[in-house]
Amino acid sequence: MKNKVLLWEIGGFFFIGLVGASLHFTYELSDFSSNVVAFFSAVNESTWEHLKMTFFPGLVFALIEYTYVREKVNNYLIAKTASLFLMPLVIVVGWHMYAPAVGRSIYPVDLALFYTAVFVGQFVSYKLLTRPPLEKKYSTYAIVTLAVMFIAFSTFTFFPPKIFLFEHFDLKDTGQYGILPYEDNIRYFTKPPQN
Repeated sequence: MKNKVLLWEIGGFFFIGLVGASLHFTYELSDFSSNVVAFFSAVNESTWEHLKMTFFPGLVFALIEYTYVREKVNNYLIAKTASLFLMPLVIVVGWHMYAPAVGRSIYPVDLALFYTAVFVGQFVSYKLLTRPPLEKKYSTYAIVTLAVMFIAFSTFTFFPPKIFLFEHFDLKDTGQYGILPYEDNIRYFTKPPQN
């Protein structure tokens, strides 16, 4: 049983890692115009928007995995909620420890931090799935935590609080939050509009 669960968690690492990394670019590929894409994709370079890159792929993978392992594991809701909570937490703590110290964001370090966060989330998930059942009250806590996270990730792109976590572009005082004016978006694949 543990081997099957381990394979699923390793698969989850690759699924979340690949899909999550692509969510950095999907809003641009929608020409910065789709609110549906903005719902689950990074719409600017704030710390918050990068957290969606672990949360939504992790949630999708958890729903898929449930179909195949629910009869073979314990603490499913607790394990997946812990994973979905820890991945963004590792990114926030890690980024705010290193980037201010060096004065900028470094792409290879950001990428390593992202995959470290996914690894931590999947590792904790595996440990909780394969341990004896926890008390029922922890499932209640997990439901509440998951609901709060889903509401936050679904809302704050469109109604961002005006605090540093939501401000566009790292370590710069831009005063921009949430969905940016069309001309202010950073482009990786598409050309800026011609005047």
